[in-house]
Order: sequence, then C-alpha cells, then structure tokens
Amino acid sequence: MIENMQIEKYIKKFTAVARESGKDDEYIVRCLNYFDNITNKGLPVIYDQIHFCDLVGIDYAFILKITNSQKNFYRYFYIPKSNGQKRRIAEPLPMLKDIQRFILKNILYKIKCSSYSKAFKQGSSIKDNAKFHCGQKWILKIDLKDYFDNLKEKRVYNYFIQLGYSKDLCTLITKLCVLKHALPQGAPTSPYLSNLLTQDLDKDLFDLCQCMGLRYSRYADDITISGDFNAKDLIPRVLKIIYSHELKVNYDKINVIGQNRCQRVTGIVVNKKMQAPKNYRKNIRQQVYYIKKYGIDSVYSRIKDDQPDKKHYIKSLLGKVSFCLQINKKDSKLIEYKSFLLNQLLELNKKT
Repeated sequence: MIENMQIEKYIKKFTAVARESGKDDEYIVRCLNYFDNITNKGLPVIYDQIHFCDLVGIDYAFILKITNSQKNFYRYFYIPKSNGQKRRIAEPLPMLKDIQRFILKNILYKIKCSSYSKAFKQGSSIKDNAKFHCGQKWILKIDLKDYFDNLKEKRVYNYFIQLGYSKDLCTLITKLCVLKHALPQGAPTSPYLSNLLTQDLDKDLFDLCQCMGLRYSRYADDITISGDFNAKDLIPRVLKIIYSHELKVNYDKINVIGQNRCQRVTGIVVNKKMQAPKNYRKNIRQQVYYIKKYGIDSVYSRIKDDQPDKKHYIKSLLGKVSFCLQINKKDSKLIEYKSFLLNQLLELNKKT
C-alpha cells in the first residue's frame, strides 16, 4: 500500500502519471495535499470509492450493492444475556466481513483509542479494568443503554470526515460499517469503532473525575468511577456529560457500592484485592467435587437439560476455572481443577 512507499518517490511518480493523464497543476496539488494530510496521521491514502475497491480487491458494483441493501448481507441470531433476556446479533456474511476486517486492520487499528477504555483492544482485559478500582471507598457503576444502537450513522460518517478522507469515500466506508443507521452487534468493525466514537465522552468524564480526585474507566457500555465522593453530587454531573454526547443510560443499572458490600467491577470483586466472586468459586468447587465422587456420567444425567453434551459441560467448567485463574493465576486449587477437567475432557475424546 501507499504508506509503505517512500514519500518523495511517490510524489514524483504521482506527479508524472497525473501529467501524462492530462491533469493540471491544481489537481496535482490538491491530491498531494490530501496525501500529506492522511499520511501525517499514519493512515493509508485512499483517494475515492474506486481506489478503495481496488485496494480491497472487490468489484465496485458489488460493494455498491452491499451499501444499497445492507440487511441482505447479514445473518441474524440471538444469544442469552445475563439478565435472562436475549441479545440480537447481526453477523455480516463472509464478503462483507472481509471488507470490514480490511477497514478495521488498515484504518481503525491505525488510530489509538482512549486509554480510559479497557475493552475491545489488544492487551486489555476485564482484569485491567477491575484492578484500577481496587480498594476504593465508593464505586459508581453506570450502564450505557443500547450502546451500539445509539452510535449512529451520522456519528460514524463525521468521524471518518474528521480523519481527513474525502466525502464520497467516507459515505462508502460508513455504509459498510453500519446497519439500520447504527453500529451492528456482530460486525468486526463495531467494537473498536465504538471506542473511537466515544473518545470525547471518555475525555470529558475523565476530566470531571480528575478534578474530583476520582478514578474513571469504561469497559464497552460499563462506566466505572471510584474513590471518595458524594453520589448525589456526582451522578447528575456524570449523566449530564453522557447526555451531551447523545448517549442513553440504563437507570436500573446505576449502582453505588460502598466498602461494606461486595464491590464488583466487570464481574471481579475489588474490595481489597481482585478475586472471583465467592459464590462463583464455590459453584466450581462443588461441581468438581461431584464429578470426582460420582463420575461424569452420573453428574451429567442430572443437568443434561442445560448442557448439550458432556464435552460441552466440561468445557464450560474449564472456562469458569480459566476466568478465575486469569484473576489469580497462582491459585493451587484452581490449577488442580483445571488439570482434572482437562483429563476428563481427554477421556471423553477417547470414547468418541
């Protein structure tokens, strides 16, 4: 791609080809200014829609077909949420998914997102988000309602314009990243793009917290603020900032937690040190005990309505153990459980 070429060599070659094609100096200067603006931001130079299609390697007419009938290039399904409800997922079909991955890798990942955002970026996890709020007097948790749905098409378009790309290109890229005029849950571009679109929100909330001596982080749609504060004073100020960025709040999930209660941040207890919730660890311990005492066949016969097969059940337990080990990797009991469950899975594989 252009970004890997030496700039001086590119300018000379572009100028020569443009003049051979009958372009005047005004056109050449305009293109080279565009080139400078984009490369100075560390982004790939893409001049227009046709150029984008050439880089992606997909016919222009086909990409236009996608942008003109987006809903036909997704498959839809539901996954359960922790509250018992279902979340609708819109997964792009392979061709559109490849295009979105191109946008993600070659444009979006070139831009560093807010350091206060702990989700959807390499090297960051729920553990990083939680440890930031360990041992604090109070924790305020606020959930952004319909997070992806409220990151609208106009906002996406304006962001790409802000990067310096041409209007027609921004229109095309935006249409490839949105569905029903918002970010779809299931598109590879949506998570990281959501971080970029809410950088100003992060900055404003951080500035407020810094002035009050508080800590701030955001994990996707979960906002966490911790420290010594008066909730009646803090919450209205936080809500005002959120609304100013045209986002909504789930009032049922606004929660203020003191040190006398179990303080959880993204599922991790942070009162004094990070650990998995007590009931969560107890449930793992009980299930492993039952398997050891009665055998996997007997245990599975009692819970088979909730699990498709024995392998899936063991894998789900391994996932829970791995989550706990992510928080405390030196826990000897959990290490023992993991080894035992892996052996159980090995034995089941031998039988099939």
